[in-house]
Amino acid sequence: MTVFWMKLLALSSMLIDHTAIFLHPRFIDKSLYEILRAAGRLGFPIYAYLIVNGYEKTHSVRRYLTRLVAFAFVSQIPYVLAMDYTYLPKDNGLVISLGSRWFVCLIFIAVACVAWYATVRADWSVLLLGLALAAAVLRVEYAGIRILSDSLNVFYTLALGLAVIAVLDEAISPTRDIIRLLMQALALFGVFFLIRDNADYRSLGAALIVAIWLARGSRFSQAGVILLWCVAEYIIDPMPHPASHFIVAALSLVPILLYNGKQGKPLKLAFYAVYPLHLAILGMATVYLTLTRAIG
Repeated sequence: MTVFWMKLLALSSMLIDHTAIFLHPRFIDKSLYEILRAAGRLGFPIYAYLIVNGYEKTHSVRRYLTRLVAFAFVSQIPYVLAMDYTYLPKDNGLVISLGSRWFVCLIFIAVACVAWYATVRADWSVLLLGLALAAAVLRVEYAGIRILSDSLNVFYTLALGLAVIAVLDEAISPTRDIIRLLMQALALFGVFFLIRDNADYRSLGAALIVAIWLARGSRFSQAGVILLWCVAEYIIDPMPHPASHFIVAALSLVPILLYNGKQGKPLKLAFYAVYPLHLAILGMATVYLTLTRAIG
């Protein structure tokens, strides 16, 4: 199985999952909803594995990380509208807040941007990081519609996981630069503080990416890591999950073990673009249906 088919499988799983959230309870009952949500558990372990695979094969980790950060920012408003939509009947106009920890948040954003500019890319891409982190901590409401909230899309999780393995890889390099590593470690700590509980799959999702990279010496070791993650995410987790969620997530091992090391069709950006596009469609539909019902 090529990377193309693995991405297509993970993407299909994600689309089913997000569509189920949109459809329930307006158009489908709870039993069908649970089936579709279970089908959606297949995607993330595959994406986590592909992040590690992409790190090992990319020609530029900097461009790879920049791409993930850019799509984290672009996808955030559509994600909130589609996955965390809230209509507040009282229209207070434009309301923007940073929450009770706003000073700490601003410091961490500044530190992350300085570290990015000094050690990753000394160009305009630092603006993307700043915007993505600002979108992660801002709470924005307009005309009773919540636009930015504390729920963050999966690109934040993927980007954090990639950044951590890149820093760990550099840390074990014989040519490592201690000052550079300290700056990056401090920035990662700040970013982790900002998004650890709010990003899709939380910090456990980023931990899976790191664990898969640490087990990179053996495909079967990586499969074992993913299986343990499925146990932690769907069985040990205090929030109850149907058994079907664990079973489907564990089935992600099948395409991973069948991966033949080949890229397949080069449609990289198309796979990225589907994420914000489908969320924008679902988000606009959700807003329309909610406002129509409120007005009616």
